[in-house]
This record gives sequence, C-alpha cells and structure tokens, in this order.
Amino acid sequence: MKNKIKIVYIALSLIIYQHTLFASEVLVYRNESMPWCGTVNGNDAGITIDILNEITKHGGPEFRFEELPWKRAQIYVTKNIGTAIIPLTRTEVRENIFMWIVELVQNQVRLTIARNQRNEVSTPSPFTLANSKNLTIGIILGSAMIPTLKQLGFSKLEKVPTAHMNVKKLRYGRIDAMAESKWVDNYLWHQIGEKANDLIPGPNIGKPKYIYLAAGLDFPLEIATDIRNAMDKVRASGKLKEILNKWTQ
Repeated sequence: MKNKIKIVYIALSLIIYQHTLFASEVLVYRNESMPWCGTVNGNDAGITIDILNEITKHGGPEFRFEELPWKRAQIYVTKNIGTAIIPLTRTEVRENIFMWIVELVQNQVRLTIARNQRNEVSTPSPFTLANSKNLTIGIILGSAMIPTLKQLGFSKLEKVPTAHMNVKKLRYGRIDAMAESKWVDNYLWHQIGEKANDLIPGPNIGKPKYIYLAAGLDFPLEIATDIRNAMDKVRASGKLKEILNKWTQ
C-alpha cells in the first residue's frame, strides 16, 4: 500500500513539475526570415521575437527560441508537447493541424523581380499572376503559399531553406522572381546592399493572411490562455504598433 501511495505521489509530482516547466518557459521553433525572426549580432531578433518578449513582460511565459529549417520546425512542434512555432501563417490546409494560440501580425505575400545587370528577365507587362506563370519562382520550403501557387498554375517552383538564400538567387539571376512577404523581401534586399528601387514589386498572391504563434494540438490550454491575455495587453499598451514601426523604418 505504501509503495502504491509513493508511486502516485511521484506521478503527481512529475505532472506538477511539467506544468510548472511549461508555465515558466516555452520553447519556440523559428526559422531565419527577417524581419519576422532571425539572428542579429548573435541574438534572436525580429518582429515576432519582439512581440513574444512583450507578451512575457505583460504576464505571459518566458520564451526560448531554437532555429530550425522551416519544414522540420512544423513537424517538431506537432510532436513535442508544450513547444510552439513562429512565424506560422494560418491557412485552411493547416487549420486542423495546429493550435492557433494567438494572432501576431497581418501579412501579404507577393511576387518580386529584380532590376539589375545580373538578371536578364524582363518584367511581364502587365506584371500579373497570369503573365508570370512561366517564370521560375523562388520560395521557402514549407511555405504556406506553395499550394496556392500550384493551384494558380505555377509549376517552376525552386524551394530553398531560407528567404535569405532566395533573395541572393534573385540578385544573381538564378531565379526569375521570388514569392515572399512584402516585409521580408524589402528587408533582405536592403540587407544585401541593393537599392530599393531595383526590387520590382509584383502582384499579391491571394488575400492578406495572419501570422500566428502556433503549437501542436496538445499545447496546454492554460498557457495558451495566459499568452492570449498578455497579447491583449500588448495591443492595448500600444507596444505592438511601436514594434511594427521599428521594423519598417
């Protein structure tokens, strides 16, 4: 009888320990897709990183970040209880695979072409989705836009692990165009030293979507609630607007 009581006590202690662990820190898988998230001077940085840090300050849990290739990150978060992922776009295909903990920011993906001596591709006229279907399009492996592009008739999709690789390929004419967030393409084009007016924005791909902090379906509901409540406070305080302004300057 004493042994049974001891086993029950140990089991309860483990449950309490795990709950405390999850409550105090959440491991968040992320990719390298600045300005959403990435590494700057050896530190985690970007819009979604700043938002999660503000959530912590407003009553949410601590967040620890781990960079992974994007497709792998999406697999890991569904298998490891209590982990989360950024910056995940909410789509119909993904709807029932993840828990959508909290909306972070609106996003719009578009096509872009580079105007430089290394890229001899002429801009489609007019620059529309219909006129761009024969172009070789660079896109991140695991991107939410891959099914949409395929449905629209795009067949020449070159998938790479990071947006930074895509923008370099665009710079040197190794792809014709890039399918990426209007935040990301502008930011990375500037980071590699190119002029803003040499990145030609094209048509939007689908309607604006929303980037979330998401998790596997077994993520603790009480922690999700704490995060949502803290995010409400971040919005009300004006901090969200401050973060977005910081990364658009």
